Amino acid sequence: MTTKSSTARPLAVPAAGITLTVTGEPDTVASLEELAAPFFPPLPGPGHPPPAGERHWQLDLVRGPVEGPAEAEPDGTAAHRTHFDRAARRITVRCAEARWLPVIGLRYARTLSRAVAIGAGAVPLHGAAVQLAGTGIILTGEKMAGKTTAALSMVRSGGALISNDDVLLVERAENWQMVGGPRSVGIRTESLGEHRPRLSARHLAEAAGTHPSNRPEKRFLAPGAVERLGGSVLTRAPAHVLIELICEPDRPAGPGRSDAHPLEDKEAAAVLRAYLEEAADRRRFELLDFLGAPPPSLTADVLDSVVGSLRFHRYVHPAGGWVDDFLDFARGLASPAPSTAPAGAVSAV
Repeated sequence: MTTKSSTARPLAVPAAGITLTVTGEPDTVASLEELAAPFFPPLPGPGHPPPAGERHWQLDLVRGPVEGPAEAEPDGTAAHRTHFDRAARRITVRCAEARWLPVIGLRYARTLSRAVAIGAGAVPLHGAAVQLAGTGIILTGEKMAGKTTAALSMVRSGGALISNDDVLLVERAENWQMVGGPRSVGIRTESLGEHRPRLSARHLAEAAGTHPSNRPEKRFLAPGAVERLGGSVLTRAPAHVLIELICEPDRPAGPGRSDAHPLEDKEAAAVLRAYLEEAADRRRFELLDFLGAPPPSLTADVLDSVVGSLRFHRYVHPAGGWVDDFLDFARGLASPAPSTAPAGAVSAV
């Protein structure tokens, strides 16, 4: 419910095919809208009927003291409480700290979006997604495999970011689409020496601004803030290639020390199974329970379709001095075939 001191902002959530009205103090709502851009675009203004129906949700952001047990997260997130109203299709988030409230609220909105999309058949993968020279590239790998460093280096070298840490694969008649969402990009300051073009701690700090998750060893960017680093953002793009990144710290560092090779179908299927997200969110399980969200799955038909539609590669690299070689490899995957291939086709490497 809005008051004289609050505002309501209706947003579209295209990845899930739903709409979301965010209510709260004007500065809080505006901050969430900025953090969510461009993935949750605002709906048309006055003169249009307000969203309604079972495809519409409401997110109330309430700034005030948190009484009783509160949700806590291990990354320093401020204490907060949430309430879910199934009949009203409403999520209420209460937090006393104004700087944290839009961030926490967006996390719940993002979980809602992903749960709805997965329920409609989207496949969530743990990985980054980038479009480079018209080619959609997904980067999977374990923690510290170099996904963020490689993705941002591609983005800042002429590509476009779709997702940093997780990506949805959505089937369309002509292809599989990579679909992103408003998840912050966390960049470890110890990795800055590997980024290409060179990225200074000062430049990163300026781009990250006052994101409340910032700490000395790691800075966080809202997706739209990637533009401050010279990159661009897309909300979705066709998927063409999946690369599994593997970091071997004991491998000698430096140029020419990486290995890359294509994967056979059985290996590709194993990679998809390995990096399939186990849930729509890694922390907000109470919301998933409230939504009755099913766990993600890979049916045999979906697995065959993805394996048959994408090209799969494995890229093994040392801990340092590998990104320039990787960029050359990625550009090769994105280069058009020098033959009479149909428009839009890409060559296999």
